Amino acid sequence: MADSKDNMPIDARRRRLLAEGALYRLSIIDARTQLHANLTAPALAKTAMHRMVGALSSSIGGIFSGKAGNTLQSVAPLFMSVLSLLPKQRLRKPLLYCGALGVGVGVALAGYLLRQRRARSEQEGEPVVEE
Repeated sequence: MADSKDNMPIDARRRRLLAEGALYRLSIIDARTQLHANLTAPALAKTAMHRMVGALSSSIGGIFSGKAGNTLQSVAPLFMSVLSLLPKQRLRKPLLYCGALGVGVGVALAGYLLRQRRARSEQEGEPVVEE
């Protein structure tokens, strides 16, 4: 079976190869630019933070999802290890700060979600029920 390139004139084939080479060089330049942009310190920190938040949210979501295997017996060692950290003197203050920060983030998130719910219900014309 003959290839379609065999039937092409040499000039057309040469132009096609030059165009493919130019496209290849352009894609290499684009890849280098993206690589240099993604290897900056802020970009690496942002990627690491996104990965940590994603891993944390998936693990916490998995614990409270109620799926098979996530019973109280399987989660109890995790809670016990966290509780064992409380008596340690050097960890008391950071745990208190993290707890306060977590409560603050939770309250802010609840307020945001409540505002979104109110705005959505006002747009739909439903009466807003205060809870």
